[in-house]
Parts: sequence; structure tokens; C-alpha cells
Amino acid sequence: MNPWKLGVVVIAATGVLGSLVACSTTTEPSGTGAAESTQQESAQTSSSRTTLTESRLQPPEQQNEYTTRGRPEVVFDPCTWISDAAVEKAGLDPTTRRRGQDIVAEYTFLTCDFEGNLRDLSVNSGNVTWEEDLQKNGGHSEAMTVNGREALLVQDPALESVCSVHVRTEAGLVMFSSSRTHEGQEAGLQRCDGAVEIATALEPEIGAEN
Repeated sequence: MNPWKLGVVVIAATGVLGSLVACSTTTEPSGTGAAESTQQESAQTSSSRTTLTESRLQPPEQQNEYTTRGRPEVVFDPCTWISDAAVEKAGLDPTTRRRGQDIVAEYTFLTCDFEGNLRDLSVNSGNVTWEEDLQKNGGHSEAMTVNGREALLVQDPALESVCSVHVRTEAGLVMFSSSRTHEGQEAGLQRCDGAVEIATALEPEIGAEN
């Protein structure tokens, strides 16, 4: 679960941003096949890597009438950039890869979900600043590094079943939020057991330039 999305949901419930969330949040690729191809080519050019091209995995356009100007576009898309080999290294099943609930509004989050035997994972790549994240989550987080990248181990009291590792990026941050499966609970896993190892296995997929 993405704690930043909780804020959007709460505000939307008051009616202030109801239309914004309805219009700007999507689980499906936006635009035509030509637009998707353009996105892929742009990502490949900027990152010098091949991204997954399956249509159901493509990210939404990052510019719309609700997008807050001044924030950078999110470069790292977890659903098309993370390789199957990295997913397997993290102890997850790459065949369960599915697009999550992306947000393109006052901030952007590109989301991908994975399932595993002991832990499930949601990866959120966003353009919320590191300072904003510290302000929101600093009171229930522990500073750390992941493969040399500045990071936080976050245990949000509002999300009791979730343990998150946030890592800093050029655009903002990537959140690796994992929760124990029934099998994981039966095996005796504690809330954050294995969470840092998952983030450590997947962090290199972001790219050192990001």
C-alpha cells in the first residue's frame, strides 16, 4: 500500500478531489498503441535498456490537466523496467506481475504489484520529494542505505501489515512495500522480515543515473 495514495483517497472522500482522482488515476495504459510505442522508445533512449512491451503493463501518460507543474516526470517504471531475473532474486513470482493503481495528479506514482510465497510486494515510483517523504514518514522510519542509496525503513502505524523500504531517486523516491502472505505468517515472519532483502535485490533495476 502506498501511504501517499491514502491521502488522495481521504481528500477525495470530502469531494474536493473526487473528480481529480477519477480522471487521473488509472490501471490501464493510456493512449493508442502508437503512443505506447513512443513511450517505450523514449524510455529506451533515456535509459539505454530494453523495457517490457506488453500492452497491459505500460504506464500512463504523465501530463494531463491535473498534473502539478514543476515536478519532474517519473523515469523509472517498475512494471516495465524490473526484469524477471530480479523479481525471482527477490523471492517473488514474475508471472504475477501486474499494473497497480497509478496516479498522475498533484504528484505521480507509477505502480507495479508482485506476489510471492512468503511476501507480496507493491513497488511505487514517484516524484514526491525526499524532504516531503521525511516530513510525512520521518516519525515512524529508520534511516538506512540500500546498495549505497539513501533509504528509509518505514513502519506506518496506519498500515500495520505493511513494511516499506523507501529509496531516494533523482525524481523523488521508490517505495518497496511488502506484506506477509498467509504462508509467511504461518512460517513466523515478523512484519519487516525479508523487506530489506527484497529492496536490495530490486534497487539496481532503478539505474544509477536515476
